[in-house]
Amino acid sequence: MSAENELVLTDKQRTWIMTPLIIGGFIAMLNETLLNVAFPQLMSDLNVSTSTVQWLSTAYVLVIGILVPVVAFLLKTFSTRKLYLAAMLLFTAGTILCAIAQTFPALLVFRLVQGAGSGMMIPIMMNTVLEIYPPEKRGAALGICMMVVVAAPGVGPAISGLTLQYLNWHWLFIILLPFSLLAIFIGAATIKNVTMLTCPKIDIPSIILSTLGFGGVIYGICAIETKGLFDIIVFISLLCGIGSLVLFSIRQLSLKQPLLELRVFKYPSFTLGVVIIFIAFMMPISVSIIFPTFMQSGLGISPAMAGFAVLPGSILNALIAPISGRLCDKVGGKPLAIIGFSILTVAMFILSHVSASVTLAELIILHICIFSGVSLIFTPIQTTSLNQLPSEYNPHGVAVLNTAQQISAAFGSSLFIGLMGTVQENYLETITNPDTVQQCDALTHGMNAAFTASLVMVIIGLGVSIFLKKKIE
Repeated sequence: MSAENELVLTDKQRTWIMTPLIIGGFIAMLNETLLNVAFPQLMSDLNVSTSTVQWLSTAYVLVIGILVPVVAFLLKTFSTRKLYLAAMLLFTAGTILCAIAQTFPALLVFRLVQGAGSGMMIPIMMNTVLEIYPPEKRGAALGICMMVVVAAPGVGPAISGLTLQYLNWHWLFIILLPFSLLAIFIGAATIKNVTMLTCPKIDIPSIILSTLGFGGVIYGICAIETKGLFDIIVFISLLCGIGSLVLFSIRQLSLKQPLLELRVFKYPSFTLGVVIIFIAFMMPISVSIIFPTFMQSGLGISPAMAGFAVLPGSILNALIAPISGRLCDKVGGKPLAIIGFSILTVAMFILSHVSASVTLAELIILHICIFSGVSLIFTPIQTTSLNQLPSEYNPHGVAVLNTAQQISAAFGSSLFIGLMGTVQENYLETITNPDTVQQCDALTHGMNAAFTASLVMVIIGLGVSIFLKKKIE
């Protein structure tokens, strides 16, 4: 289907096309944080250490980050329907295998299969919006899509905590299966091809450089949290990754049909949007890990209660995302981004100064503020950025934004959580046999440091937002 055919689609037809894509996108993003609360149980059942079990998250993000740039090529080679069904079938197969896994190596391999399927879902969903909606309606449509992108990671810990209260970790995968099968069934019946297929020639050197580049950077960033910034493995990974990305970029600019069209960066508003998305996406992923950790270790509440404590922010985010998308269609992304970053600045400033006596209610309110601010940024900036691009660049713009999100999630969690852990350890080293109160103080100091770093990042985001155009026509 070409771009012109979007005019013959009714709102009902668009809704039917988007429904399975939204379900699939929600499942994919939910799965990113679903296992976080289960790590202690997994360590006990599978007899692995903390650094080893972290690979279930690191490897999942790694395979998604590697795959996302390739999706731009896939979107131009295979029909939307075939690509969606292949992604969902791959994800479902990985989920079934994870549910029956009995050893850590098996679970890790099957988790990679899951990641390979889910890594395609968000780019397919976003590209479809760009193909079937005219620019003046994309904000509202992308708002619904972004609702699942930002809300799902926050819902994951709540579902995980409740499930683990009564069942074992295998059920975290079993509960995904009905939704996966529903998405496959609806998708097979309603999704049509909505892209003009050009069937570009596959460039093997580009795929190798892309894999080494994005894989090296994401792994290096993820490894900082456990190995430290100056570890030789971290240094080599980042060096190889950055070097490969430089060679990858040079090659893409020399090809007539690049794997990833980097000329999208010649559009200033798109480039500013990538920077803003990179900064904003650090917040929900990192906060979804830091808050439950502090609530359990600092306030002494159960995993299930910690999961539910972060649920109000995720729910409000789900309500704000489509509203901010509609507002973006009317007033543009700039004012909404400035308001969003202003809210984040206040919230991060407060969190950088909280004491160990902070209450659960206060943390819930701050969590709501953070997710509300992110919602006002994410959808409008995605819309504003992608509306700048000509239609033939849509898959590449989507791939660039999604790659930025994956690197941002890895960078944000490694930076903020690694900083929190380092400050906490340094504080405890000065105390002999610390009691419970002193351990809580150490954790609080660590959280203060993490949110001080977050405050710096959101202030930078606020400054960048000022340079956006008022409204993209």
